[in-house]
Amino acid sequence: MTNKAIVYSKQADEAPVPVTARIDWLPDGRIRPRFYWTPDGSCYQVMPDYKCVPLAFLKERGEGLRFEVRAKVFKTSDPGGALLLQARHETYLYLADNWFCGLDFVDGRYGHAGKEFVPVTLDVFPNCAYELVYFTAQGTRYAVERTYEVGPHGSFHAGGAGVRHTVEVRQVNSGDDEDPDPLKSIRRPAALYFEVNKWFVAVNTA
Repeated sequence: MTNKAIVYSKQADEAPVPVTARIDWLPDGRIRPRFYWTPDGSCYQVMPDYKCVPLAFLKERGEGLRFEVRAKVFKTSDPGGALLLQARHETYLYLADNWFCGLDFVDGRYGHAGKEFVPVTLDVFPNCAYELVYFTAQGTRYAVERTYEVGPHGSFHAGGAGVRHTVEVRQVNSGDDEDPDPLKSIRRPAALYFEVNKWFVAVNTA
């Protein structure tokens, strides 16, 4: 599996380790890693002082990004993990797929009032499958409860085309997963579009 993983961590002179990475995909197209999980179930939190380098020709994995990161153990299943929680780990985190190539020509072609580029949080798995977790639109944060459909689609209202994700979302507080109104869980359908290297939603301009 490590030879085929396209989301993985690797230290010098060691074999790549397939990981699941939680990333923030920002409105300007940049990617910020937040956590990654190793096969033993340990969770590592990425420190904010990482370095990102776009790379091509990663063997047969196409183009992608390499992050030089420092991380600390956030959670471990090791019974003696107390010492691990104090340690810092330096490694390279690879998102080695054309999806992460950083191409950017959207801003020069589209400037539609009905489109809002939004930050999206995803869990990306070693085989590059992914799961939407959160996004923020028009100042409101949503947790993605369910994805119903994914496929190419255009939005006349938003003036763009991309891979549309039809989802059910729940409104949550800015800092946690609790509902803003404890007596009323605010759920709604939504559509998120991935366009080249950014995510957008259609917004009401009336």
